[in-house]
Amino acid sequence: MKTTGIVLAAALALPATALAQVYAYVALPLTATQETSVPASSGYGSVTALYDAATKNLTYSAVWQLNPGATASAAHFHGGAALGANAGVAIALPTQPSGNSGKSTGVVTLTAAQEADLLAGKWYFNLHSTLASGGELRAQLIENSGSLPLAIYSNGTLSLPTVLVPGTPGKASYSAELTYPGSGNTFTLSTLSGLR
Repeated sequence: MKTTGIVLAAALALPATALAQVYAYVALPLTATQETSVPASSGYGSVTALYDAATKNLTYSAVWQLNPGATASAAHFHGGAALGANAGVAIALPTQPSGNSGKSTGVVTLTAAQEADLLAGKWYFNLHSTLASGGELRAQLIENSGSLPLAIYSNGTLSLPTVLVPGTPGKASYSAELTYPGSGNTFTLSTLSGLR
């Protein structure tokens, strides 16, 4: 039987599918301390985004809890600015946030110039509020990689290999471990390694 040759010829006739290059920005901290004018906020949150270089689509999910009494007024992606610097709005979220806490998800499409800034680590997510119109919480979009490994939770301890510390020239991060006491939603800092 010669079916093998027919199947092989049919397979070779199919167009080659290019694999998309996807960049991951996972569980990046959304903090007040990353703002250039740091507001007096106890708010917190995180941003996760995936960027597909083939489609130029950035799929994102951001969750936050603002300072008590504050209400979200706007959220944008800003660029291009490195950690500790400001930049104008690059893209406003299609659906703007409201309330003291929440979640925003969606997809935005980048231009070539915006892509270059994102991949260079010069984009950030900024959440504006009634407490801080210039921005209460910010997350610099730095790609997860060997130099920025993900957090690990095991045996009641959350290991954070990289904790961003804005405003420290040439030394961007600590390594930290947080221990969960078993109740509530608060971790206790158990280990803090030096600046890297």
